[in-house]
Amino acid sequence: MLQYHHFDEIDSTNAYLQRKHSEADIRNWVVSANEQTAGKGMGSNSWESEAGKNLTFSLAVDMNFLPAEKQFLLSKAVPLGIIDVLDDILPNEKLSIKWPNDIIYENRKLAGILINSTIKANMMDVSIIGIGLNINQMQFKDWPTHPISLKQITSETYDLQPLLEQIVEHILIKVKQLNDTPAVIEQDYLKRLFRYRTWADYEVEGKIVRLFMTGIDKFGRLQLLDEQQKMFCYEIKQIRFLL
Repeated sequence: MLQYHHFDEIDSTNAYLQRKHSEADIRNWVVSANEQTAGKGMGSNSWESEAGKNLTFSLAVDMNFLPAEKQFLLSKAVPLGIIDVLDDILPNEKLSIKWPNDIIYENRKLAGILINSTIKANMMDVSIIGIGLNINQMQFKDWPTHPISLKQITSETYDLQPLLEQIVEHILIKVKQLNDTPAVIEQDYLKRLFRYRTWADYEVEGKIVRLFMTGIDKFGRLQLLDEQQKMFCYEIKQIRFLL
């Protein structure tokens, strides 16, 4: 059964669950906050969110059925769960997943996901899924990711709690699919993958290169071909999308 914990202010919902993991069974905990004072994005990036305007939360899930070498499957499942909800709000042809798991709307960042997992032996254990989804915020700093919110797109104001519960429900459905039919998750991820099977410009080691995206390898690395048909695999921070 899900346990919801809400804070007016917290350093980071992911960090809170990581601390609690040493003293409690946090599986199926959902921790949300009106404001994170140290919210994190991918790598060393911070996450901008106006207090009380957006969804900033973390969900702890039991992943002990998944081999550690396949842990990137979770990074495919989570954005698909969120998109299932967003598809009922926005034109789904304008929503896509920018590798590894950002959700974008017409080249602008709508949601970010940060996953911290523990591993036992060769299997995954508990994964803490941190999500920032821009909902009612109307102004952002000029980040390179060009943030956008639901309200900026639709001019509607959204009730955060029902939306939170819907998203958590759909993420858990996708996690169950990883156990039952993982191939479906992989296929659906590629269908929504931004720039899949297209040519585009990227920045690699300070240089702009034109590459063709062919997919994702089993370790979650981005696979691309250059114009000489040479294959390259990139990990996070080795390549930057030019939007």
